[in-house]
Amino acid sequence: MRCTKWIMSKRTSLILIGIFLFLGYESAFFTVKRQHCPEEGYHKEVRVHESFQRANNNDAPFQIPPDHILKTMPYEELTSLYHGFVNNVGVLCKNIVRLGKLTDGGWEVCHDQQYRPPNNCLVYSAGINNDFSFDDAIAKQYGCEVHSFDPSMKKKSYRRSEQVFFHNIGISAVDVYIPANKTGWEMRTLGAIKQQLGHAKRRVDVLKMDIEHWEWKVLPQAIASGFLDDVTTLDLELHSWIRNKTFIYEPPAEIYLGYLRTLRQLHQLGFRIFLTHKNLGSCQFRSRFGMMRTSCQEIAMVQTKMKMGM
Repeated sequence: MRCTKWIMSKRTSLILIGIFLFLGYESAFFTVKRQHCPEEGYHKEVRVHESFQRANNNDAPFQIPPDHILKTMPYEELTSLYHGFVNNVGVLCKNIVRLGKLTDGGWEVCHDQQYRPPNNCLVYSAGINNDFSFDDAIAKQYGCEVHSFDPSMKKKSYRRSEQVFFHNIGISAVDVYIPANKTGWEMRTLGAIKQQLGHAKRRVDVLKMDIEHWEWKVLPQAIASGFLDDVTTLDLELHSWIRNKTFIYEPPAEIYLGYLRTLRQLHQLGFRIFLTHKNLGSCQFRSRFGMMRTSCQEIAMVQTKMKMGM
């Protein structure tokens, strides 16, 4: 009887050991499987280089490393890093105010005391498309002096109201007049416009730009010239598409690298996203990597270094 009990006990122990080994193997298998296969909804973990993980130039969830690291990253990682960065906030705003339409055309400011537009505020609003809802609303709510720019409307410059002024000028990286047989637009840098309007010694409290991909030319010049050093709120629609006869919604790796370089420079200046919003509609596309994305992203940023005394 003792021998039988001992044999049964030994068999039970072997069975239990076998179960534990099986469960351990299955756990390891599914862990590896989850790391290498996208989950439902095409959510996929971005695997990055060790040097990228050590590049702590950024306190946001998605860090943008230096150029020498970006240039070694695979195309898929570059696209994931770009969309991850613009989809996440980097600073908390407790009181977000939307001004203008609830649909396309309205924009946000942070009403927290350290970021809200002050008395005698100055606003530059580029890209109107005949929708002045934001411009009129911020002038009314905060008493701002607002200058609106859009040469595509083909309207002469005029004073829209006591506080809002329309200018038949476009924002560009260079001062140039585009011939009439093309568009006939007068294009100016933000710095040149600031001088022209007599605002050289004034701070631009809100800069809003929805200028159909021109932002990627304007922003580097505005950063290099120091214009953005005197801007508190930056409202942008980022267009990650390019146009080459037709729209290309997922451009080549070198284009994404340029986008990321500009976003990193904004971050280094102290700008942090406090609100981000996907503009869907015709901007939606299926990435070659499987997931659905948008090539139009509205972001609202504030300059934190200035407010934090850094």
